[in-house]
Amino acid sequence: MVWTKMLMKTSLVATLAGGFMFFGNATNVRADDRESCYQNVQNLERKLDRDVERHGADSRQAKHDRHEMEEARDSCQRRFGDYDRDRGRDHHDNDDRYR
Repeated sequence: MVWTKMLMKTSLVATLAGGFMFFGNATNVRADDRESCYQNVQNLERKLDRDVERHGADSRQAKHDRHEMEEARDSCQRRFGDYDRDRGRDHHDNDDRYR
């Protein structure tokens, strides 16, 4: 009887400690996910720049890259908020090559 009570208390304490550790790390993971998401957008912007220089602004490659970049940016904004507002406007917003 004593052993079962001790086992129950130990498992309860271990479960609570694990829960606190898990939820305590949740904010750090979210920050890493946000940075990773927007790093992906920046990589796609660089790819678009490269393909505009290689193939032209109205090329099939540039249109595809533009579409991929906008999808990634929209996804990040839905998940984490407006990144451009947080960091200042991107140079692509004022550049007609990217429209």
